[in-house]
Amino acid sequence: MVLDGMLHVEIRGQAIDAGAGEMLWYPAGVVHREQSDQRRPCETLYVAVDWASAPLTWPLWQADTDGRVMQLMRWLMTERESHYPERGRLRESFLRAILAEYNRLATHKEDVLVTRVRGHIRKHLHEPMDLDGLVKVAGLSKYHLVRRYKALTGRTPMEDVRHIRLLAARELLLTTNLPLKEIAPRTGLGDAYRLCRLFRRQFNFTPGSMRRR
Repeated sequence: MVLDGMLHVEIRGQAIDAGAGEMLWYPAGVVHREQSDQRRPCETLYVAVDWASAPLTWPLWQADTDGRVMQLMRWLMTERESHYPERGRLRESFLRAILAEYNRLATHKEDVLVTRVRGHIRKHLHEPMDLDGLVKVAGLSKYHLVRRYKALTGRTPMEDVRHIRLLAARELLLTTNLPLKEIAPRTGLGDAYRLCRLFRRQFNFTPGSMRRR
């Protein structure tokens, strides 16, 4: 699971670039090579599973569309140091949920257009983004991109850009001690003032009150 930055991977003759919020599944015994992007050093979480009946047909690369796997993996990592009497069963529950969610994502694919555009958004989250740029990624006219994208996702492409950025900001807010002045540019939301304004509109909480909760 890539938490931040960009990871370059070579496996089975494929070259994969995985950004924040994207996952890679390595079947046992398959040689692979990983390299962190020097311009965008990556941070990852890694879980090894001893599972004889693992579905090897799963895709090697998968986007964690709703952030569920990332949260489950964080909980799983936290429980390594827990003294809770039932921690073994709790860890197993988290692991089973991770695998179930990966399976759901792998077998119920987003539309190719949405996958392509969202992949681009996540990989360039901190960079300026406009509709003209997304049109080039999608290979459609502005009219057809906006119409089809909204029919598939319920949001226009630029509304989805803002939604994905705010989810990334919320993730950093809840899992790091970074100040807002650092979170805002990392997620392409400009400055702390704009982040607060959009955050409250989206989640009905200020960033500070959500972090305290």
